Amino acid sequence: MPRRRLRMVAVRTLAFLALHQGVALAQPAQGRPGQPAQGRPGQQAQGRPGQQAPAAASAAAPTTAAPAATPALQRIEVNDPALAPVPPPARTLASWNEARAIIDQRSADLVIAVQEIARAEGIARRALAAALPSLDARGSLTHRLAGDQTTVGVPADPDPTAPSTSRTDLFPTSASASLTLSQPILAPRAWYGIGTANLSVEVAKLSLEDRRRVTIGAVADTVVSIVTAERVSEVNRVGLRSALELLELTRRRERLGTGTKLDVVRAEQDVALARATLVSGDEALHRAREALGAVLGERGEVGVPQTFSLNGIAAEMQSQCAQGRSDQRADVRAARAELEIAERNLTDAKLAFAPYAELSSTLQTQTAFGNDQGISSRSWEWSISAVITIPIWDGGARYGDLRVNRALVEQQRARIGLAERAAELDSTQAVRSVAVAEQARAVAEQARDLARETARLTQVAFEAGTVTSFDLVESGRRQRQAEIDLAVREFEVVKAKISALLASAACK
Repeated sequence: MPRRRLRMVAVRTLAFLALHQGVALAQPAQGRPGQPAQGRPGQQAQGRPGQQAPAAASAAAPTTAAPAATPALQRIEVNDPALAPVPPPARTLASWNEARAIIDQRSADLVIAVQEIARAEGIARRALAAALPSLDARGSLTHRLAGDQTTVGVPADPDPTAPSTSRTDLFPTSASASLTLSQPILAPRAWYGIGTANLSVEVAKLSLEDRRRVTIGAVADTVVSIVTAERVSEVNRVGLRSALELLELTRRRERLGTGTKLDVVRAEQDVALARATLVSGDEALHRAREALGAVLGERGEVGVPQTFSLNGIAAEMQSQCAQGRSDQRADVRAARAELEIAERNLTDAKLAFAPYAELSSTLQTQTAFGNDQGISSRSWEWSISAVITIPIWDGGARYGDLRVNRALVEQQRARIGLAERAAELDSTQAVRSVAVAEQARAVAEQARDLARETARLTQVAFEAGTVTSFDLVESGRRQRQAEIDLAVREFEVVKAKISALLASAACK
């Protein structure tokens, strides 16, 4: 090697040692994400992704014995407002049981589904009433304001002194009351409608079961998204701190004459990129918290603690939701029941041509009083009657109902095919997604390890002067991205398992 080259390497080495004054090159627990401990190449510290144990002091020290006056190892201190963690939300879920209780009480979709059951039960009660007896009471009070009564065929009284009797039989005030009991004796349409209404109640209950399954899946998915966003936010802050420390180191090298302005600019670009990644990650966390609040029917953000157990979600779901076949899922069964309702409605339209018979009995009383002589009149009556109605022609409305209901039957048959295929596809894809997520996690873990080793070797090469600052910045950026990808893939495995569990489950 030429003498000039050896001199440059020696100057850089001395400048580097003087710059650090015992500063550890390895990053501590809050330093650069994934910085491995000093030792054998590829040896990594144990811990969560993006958080490594600090290197030993002896590993970073020169091979020669240091003087007794050498200061202790220190780390580069950086301060930035963006390094502060995201503020906690107004409400934090303590456990999955609390989330399930809020779902039952506050979820708008479940409240609507529950009220649909109550509405269907009300319609069923009304259908039953059409076939049961009805009892009506009626009363009236009448006062005649003006009028006269003339007797025809009776000669006038020749005696002018005789009292007049032309108005003595008028009763200006009268009252009447009646009680009517009716019972349909031939009502095939009303009798058939009872079964249709009861089937509608079952459809509403199946819809509630399916809505509960979808809502639980949405809440679990949102919880996993929040935990993922929390971990990504943590990794982003570690990456920003690492970029800031590299920028400070590069500036010191420039001041000592061993670095260039280009190295500083590249480090500043790396900081800007890490800061932009941090901002977008924090926004994703806020959106995930708001999404959880919306699903739970809460206003604002709802978060989960860092100790929230994702494995507990899967265990709770297994106890709440029973596994089954895709063709027995609640939405598929509801679609089949709706087809049966459509067919019954078609039969109901045909029954509109059938006659209707009703038996009724009426008890009536009437009282008249208030004539000139203070005489009152009372009468009562009890009658029974049977009425039969035979529909003949209504302008063609019944034929129109037949065409409408035939079309609805065909539409519902097509919907059943769509529901069955969708349920089967969801189940197949959910099971396959678990294997795909696990494979993606393994690949991401391998890529993270390679990125760590690359960043470490690049750091060593940069200190020796064999690579540029561009390579150093690029290796750090790829390492941070690999850490984020691994964190996302780890939680995608949990999300895939939950989706596979709910793809064909029945949640009562």
